[in-house]
Amino acid sequence: MEPVNTLGDNVDEGAVADGPVRRPWTSTRRSVRGAGAQAVALAAVLPVVLTVLLGAPSASAADATPTPVPSPTTFPQFGTLPPGTGTPTPLPSDRPAVRPTIADPGDVTTATVRLHGRGTPGHRVRVAGPAATGSTGCTATVPASGAWSCIATVRSGPQQVFTVTDGTDPALGSSSAPASDVVVPPSVTTDRPTIGPVTGTGFPGASVSVSVAGSAGDRTTTVGPDGRWTVAITGRDGRHTVSAVQTASTADGFRSDLRSAASAPRTVLLDRTAPAAPVVTAPGRGERVPSQPFVVRGTGEPGAVLTASLDRAPVCRSDVGPDGRWACTTTGSTVAAGTHTVTAVQQDAAGNASRSSTGVRVLLPGRSAQPTDGPSATPGGSGGSGVPTPSAPGTTPGVGPGDTDGSAGATPGDGASGTGGGTAHGGGTTGGGTTGGATGDGQRGTPDWSGPAGDWTASTAYDRGVPTIQASFSWGTVLLATGVAAAFLLLVAAPLALVGASVRGRLRNPLAGLLGRNRSRAERRLGDDVLPTWAAVAIGVGVVGVTTLLAVGASFEARYVRLAVAVLLGAAVTTAVVVLATRWAAGTDRASVGFRVSPWLVVAALVACGVTRLGDLSPALVVGAVLVPVGRPGADTGALRLGSTLASGVRTATARSVGLLVVAALGWVLHSVPSGSGFWSALVAEFATTLCVGAVGALVATLLPVPRSAGAVLAAGARARYVGLTVAAVALAAVVAGPAPVAPSPTEVAVAAALCAAGGALCWAWLRRGRPTTSRH
Repeated sequence: MEPVNTLGDNVDEGAVADGPVRRPWTSTRRSVRGAGAQAVALAAVLPVVLTVLLGAPSASAADATPTPVPSPTTFPQFGTLPPGTGTPTPLPSDRPAVRPTIADPGDVTTATVRLHGRGTPGHRVRVAGPAATGSTGCTATVPASGAWSCIATVRSGPQQVFTVTDGTDPALGSSSAPASDVVVPPSVTTDRPTIGPVTGTGFPGASVSVSVAGSAGDRTTTVGPDGRWTVAITGRDGRHTVSAVQTASTADGFRSDLRSAASAPRTVLLDRTAPAAPVVTAPGRGERVPSQPFVVRGTGEPGAVLTASLDRAPVCRSDVGPDGRWACTTTGSTVAAGTHTVTAVQQDAAGNASRSSTGVRVLLPGRSAQPTDGPSATPGGSGGSGVPTPSAPGTTPGVGPGDTDGSAGATPGDGASGTGGGTAHGGGTTGGGTTGGATGDGQRGTPDWSGPAGDWTASTAYDRGVPTIQASFSWGTVLLATGVAAAFLLLVAAPLALVGASVRGRLRNPLAGLLGRNRSRAERRLGDDVLPTWAAVAIGVGVVGVTTLLAVGASFEARYVRLAVAVLLGAAVTTAVVVLATRWAAGTDRASVGFRVSPWLVVAALVACGVTRLGDLSPALVVGAVLVPVGRPGADTGALRLGSTLASGVRTATARSVGLLVVAALGWVLHSVPSGSGFWSALVAEFATTLCVGAVGALVATLLPVPRSAGAVLAAGARARYVGLTVAAVALAAVVAGPAPVAPSPTEVAVAAALCAAGGALCWAWLRRGRPTTSRH
């Protein structure tokens, strides 16, 4: 009989590409026979089992019930279980439980690591890293193959050991991998606009290299003990993609100098452009403010932080809104009645400070006091509401012409005053402030140091105008500053050198005839000698301090006392460098060289002070040293001549100029170091600004080739050296003068060129004239 191709006989419904698969007939017959035999045996045994379990049935029941006849059983399909058998229970592994193991992960340079090893199938293992590094570890379930793996987050550190334990059966013990050095990528944390500094975190002591997309060089720094680092990036304003890597050193316990992978790229917004000066719209120019405190309003750059000031003293601060408008109230400030100037400056999110706004002069009354419950003011207490009340005997209400009404008058004979601007008669004095806090006319203008005037941490505008190295350094800045220096040489230095050469020997000192003949040391009096060095230094430092404070515009407040200390310290350091450099250049004959205050440098300092005040310049123009070396009278004229020769020599002029240039550079570096807030941070910032702008001002002034100056000596005896020092000094002055190098406009250049050409022509014509000869009889 031929086999029949029906389901269950010879065909298996297999999941293959061409449908059911036919099996050979012989194997099918064997399967049928075997399955039939199993079915017959099962039918024979089943009644016996049921009889035993349920008990023997009665005879009648047995007679009435026919004996069951086995029926054909449908053969099951291959790959399936008989119906009703349920899900099979997996057989337990025949492998014995073993202690888990972990493989050597090697040195790790990423923030995550794949750890792997072997263990007992079905057990849960846990990997732990060194607790000191803060590594989180990981867990995994061992599969049937016995090989497990998991991803762990790690931290930087040397000689880290990772340990695996069996969480299902802790009695199996644990295993440790060989020690591994781990250096993960540093992180870049700068998330706001910056003028150059980029900050981040890393492993303390590691070397961090920061790369900027599109830039050739990397910026390198060392992570501080607190885990933070800072580098300065340069380039055009805009968005820059920054990434960083760090390299650990063997000095920190690592087996080798291990370099991490690169951090995730981060976009940093570089903004070195200072915002425009804000505008004060209220109160208006010449407006009379009705009372204090009052509201100052204006416009500025959206998102900037604005500070409003009265006579350069900050009185309130506000954030500029999205619409460019701002407003703040002068609550908490104590201002005497009279005319004052309202100004404002703003600082953008990157830290760029604007110039001061145009000053608005307003007329302020005396400060109004808070009302009390009583009908009148009492001595030392708060003032009344400003409405005149019946005075005490011998007094009248404090009302003055042109001023607001005062509060109640004073008690008889005590001289106290009301809170208004009027005059209290009958024993009172002129009111000028809050009763109990401000005083009358006899003490008007004295600040209340218990308020903002006594804040030693308040900032001044003195150090805001000097840009940092990070914010100003770029190749464009270098080229522009060099161009300014070249223009200075052509339009200022060369004409002055020509003028100096033309007048040399033609102009006589009008005081020379009054000096008389040379006298011996015995004939001289004590006043004929130059001052001692310490006295000359003290006078010079005092002159610098006074002219600088006059240029900045100081008032009797705590912050200006701090500024005076910083200026005097900076002037003392700058002057000391001039003295030490001169003595070093003089060599063994340094005792024959003295110092005096130069009248021409004092005039230059006063001119710089006036220009700063008139132009409201920031940073201020400062001449940080006014001492010049001179010959010290010795035992005879020869000693004096030796000292004068040394003082006016090329070596001495070079030493002084280089010393001032070094001080200016160090001051700029110190100014560029990020600092916090507080008294000491503000003092250091103002000290660094004094070093920078003071030394630059003194260097530029001394390099002018006027007769008997260091510039004239160098221009005559070492021209190449003079050109190099002048270019460096003027370029540095152009860079530190503001957020962008100060370059003259084309009109200014044309006017200066015309004037210099005219001066040069006049000097040439003068030189062409022969010197008049005098006949001797």
